[in-house]
Amino acid sequence: MCELVSPGGGMPGERVGRPGLDQRAGFAFVGREGEMRALMAALRDGPSVVFVEGEAGVGKSRLLREVEHRLEAAGTLVLKGACHPLREPLPLGPAVDALRAAWPLIGPETRFGPATAVLAPYLPEITDRLTSAAGPEPREDTRSQLLMRAVHETLAALGPVVLMVEDLHWADEATRDLLLLLARNPPDRLRLVLTYRARDLPGNGSVLGSPYRRPVGIGGTEVSLGLLTEAQVRELATSAIGRAATGPLCRELFARSGGLPLAAEEDLLVIADRASRSPGGQVPLGLDGLAVPRALQEAVNSRVAPLGADAAAVIDAAAVLSVPAHEELLATLAALDEERAEHALTAALEANVLMESEPGRYGFRHVLARRAMYDRIPGPRRRRLHSRAVDVLSVQHQPPLVQIAHHSRCTGDIAAWLPRALAAADHAMAVGDDGVAGDLLGSLLAEPTLPPDERVRSALALSTIASFRADPAASVSVLRRIVADPGLPAGIRGEIRFHLVRTLTNVDAYWHDLGELDQAIHELDGRPALEAAAVSSLGLYSGIGEGDRPLAADLALIERATRLAAHSGDLVAQADVLANRIALLEVVGDPQGRALLASLPRRTTDRGVLRHCARALHNAAYYEMARGCDETARGLLGEAEELGRRTDSQVIELGCAAIRLGLDLMAGHWDGLDQRIEAMAQETPERSTIRLALVVAGATLDTARGQWARARQALVPLTSAANADIGPLALTSLARLDLLEGDAPSAWERAGRVVAVRRHKGLWARPVDLLPTAVEAALACGLRDDARRLVDEAAQGIRGLNASGVAAGVQWCHGLLAADADPEAALAYLGRARSEFEAIGRAHTAARVAEQAGLLGLARAAGRSGGAAHDLHHALDVFVRLGATADAARCEQALRNSGWSRPGPRRRTYGSDLSPRERQVAELLATGAANRDIARVLAISSRTAEHHVASTLKKLGVTRDRVREVLDTR
Repeated sequence: MCELVSPGGGMPGERVGRPGLDQRAGFAFVGREGEMRALMAALRDGPSVVFVEGEAGVGKSRLLREVEHRLEAAGTLVLKGACHPLREPLPLGPAVDALRAAWPLIGPETRFGPATAVLAPYLPEITDRLTSAAGPEPREDTRSQLLMRAVHETLAALGPVVLMVEDLHWADEATRDLLLLLARNPPDRLRLVLTYRARDLPGNGSVLGSPYRRPVGIGGTEVSLGLLTEAQVRELATSAIGRAATGPLCRELFARSGGLPLAAEEDLLVIADRASRSPGGQVPLGLDGLAVPRALQEAVNSRVAPLGADAAAVIDAAAVLSVPAHEELLATLAALDEERAEHALTAALEANVLMESEPGRYGFRHVLARRAMYDRIPGPRRRRLHSRAVDVLSVQHQPPLVQIAHHSRCTGDIAAWLPRALAAADHAMAVGDDGVAGDLLGSLLAEPTLPPDERVRSALALSTIASFRADPAASVSVLRRIVADPGLPAGIRGEIRFHLVRTLTNVDAYWHDLGELDQAIHELDGRPALEAAAVSSLGLYSGIGEGDRPLAADLALIERATRLAAHSGDLVAQADVLANRIALLEVVGDPQGRALLASLPRRTTDRGVLRHCARALHNAAYYEMARGCDETARGLLGEAEELGRRTDSQVIELGCAAIRLGLDLMAGHWDGLDQRIEAMAQETPERSTIRLALVVAGATLDTARGQWARARQALVPLTSAANADIGPLALTSLARLDLLEGDAPSAWERAGRVVAVRRHKGLWARPVDLLPTAVEAALACGLRDDARRLVDEAAQGIRGLNASGVAAGVQWCHGLLAADADPEAALAYLGRARSEFEAIGRAHTAARVAEQAGLLGLARAAGRSGGAAHDLHHALDVFVRLGATADAARCEQALRNSGWSRPGPRRRTYGSDLSPRERQVAELLATGAANRDIARVLAISSRTAEHHVASTLKKLGVTRDRVREVLDTR
């Protein structure tokens, strides 16, 4: 519940083992799968010529390295050479280097013709392998032609071979002539791969010195490597630093690098190194303190050095401005007239230092390139340029207030910066840009010279927007300090404290202090609008299970708040209280909650009111899902998402995404769900309610798949969460794990803790799984009377409420209770429960009910074995489709034991590949499962489990502790 409710670049270091913070970062090969397929297809047969183009650091070398690995694995000889900006004179150097490096790989049976003898002086270590050539020493004017012919014949003699030559933009004339010859008239089985930077090609810009058109009969392709997307940078970061690659960190990494793999990888190496040196391996929250990577700094410097003073002045101006700017603005800051500025800007563009990011606006390709240029500007000149920027920007028709505030700060004049920063923050809030406003307000509150009245105003503004942000950790820290100020007026402290409490309920599921909310209400006495909002929040928080008050008292608080809000006449307060009233009624499942949704003031243009409308819809969608009313939840969700986007309510948008994921989990839409959980977790604070709900979702998948040890490890810490949904969900999930592992007393103890809270509050409408889990545990412990009492209380507790899932669970529990005394009645109950769950759309839960009906039919219902087998086969089909390994294994075992298993496909031999069963075993081993755990999960004997484990490890060629690492690469 939410209160707002070298693909890489050509970088050194192969990926070794499972990457993380305890070792040097390793980088996965990401974002180049299409290019890889194109290259491999073009190099399948010779002759062929492949060109690979891309800027420095974009990943040309890494792509070729991956291609090389695949070719060598297929038995293809790969020769590699490279051109360099400075090298000792050596005719056809890259080709000779390639032959020399690869010579040990060439078998002694290979024979070379007489023309190859001319290579002897350049390959002295293999002179004996070359045919001697009689006759005089070749003349100097013919030596080059003879060398090219010799290389051509040598490559032809090698048979199927791939020659890779990198960085042709630095190639000498002789090397270009050789490669042009090989490209126009290659040996039959030669595959040629050439990389270059288009912007750095000399002369007429031809890669091979002369225009080249691939002759008939010669295959190949042309590949141009672009920058990585934000998603690909995130994948790259995850490969290097694992779960520490959070959404905010990856977004900053992408912004700094602009998608250039070299820049991203350099930053990640520094991050991983810093984390390895810090206590607990903590990753830096931001990248502001990271210097520009040396390699990138040198690359940018090398492009600027040859340019003239005017071009350097324009580049300095662009670096100071930070954002893409028009030519006129750059010229003014650089103090150049129009003509000189045009020539200077053109030179900077041709050198690839600046780029036209949008029509008429010029800037740097990425943040790090700008930083590289900015850092080399002397301090006095930087301050003068920033001061000039303030003057120029201030007289524009619509002055960019945020930019002006930034440049003022950079001049070091705090007195001038304060009013400009305040004006920029006000403007950002007025236009609804809470992100910019929050950053500015945080900076203002950190400034000791901020006047007291402005400090109060800034703190109030920051507290108002913090609760709608996805990760307001920095704001929480600032607001805590403000609230602790004894000189703050009580009413102001109460307002900030109230917003702080709301923020904490979102970002810290372990936080629990309703006393602080009581204190805020006391401090807000005499301010009816805010007091109403705070009182309604207290009623909601207490009502969902966080307080000792009876539910009637919580509802009374909401009614009191409704009267206060109406008396205040404040529309935002009225919407706030209405949202909380709807949420509490939805917690209960009271139909009035749905009815009140129609009264939400959706048509208003007031952003504050609309945010509370979005909050009401979000919370209603969550509780409808929690009660098993999934179709209603989906309907509300779409509107909540749309309002969340319109009002820039990040926490609402993120919460809606989590609800949608939960609905897909319940509906059995499990394809790609792991990846969605992982990606969404990166966007959420570590202790937030949303993050922990995602952990529960992941544990649900792990439980169904038999990865019980991993599920338990994830769930146990969540049981101490103060949030009224996370703790009960974790306890219920753990109780189910206990039942699967045969520990009924532990299951009853855990489920009983949740039952006690539900009983105290009279809230039986959630979670859906609680009742069947608790009843199954009670029956397994011989506590039939407790189980019957629990079912009766729940059935009475949801009467007249919207609680489809719990109602289906009651039917399920009646079936469990009747199983011993009246099997036919039990089967009827289970049949109704299954139908109701299927109507809701909960495929996995319905299949679990079908499984229990099948087991009961086999064990108890004489003459009904065929029907029981049908139920088990249905459950098995669903479990197999979902990938629920452990659930499917139970059904398969029951069917085998009863003789009703289907004839399987003809047994095949898998050789060195993993069989489906071995794949299941490998996945379980990867989570740390012992042999006995695997036997229990897959419903097989210990001896059979040992056999499968041994076979799996042998095929993978690893020990148990390295299975995960190997699976990640397969």
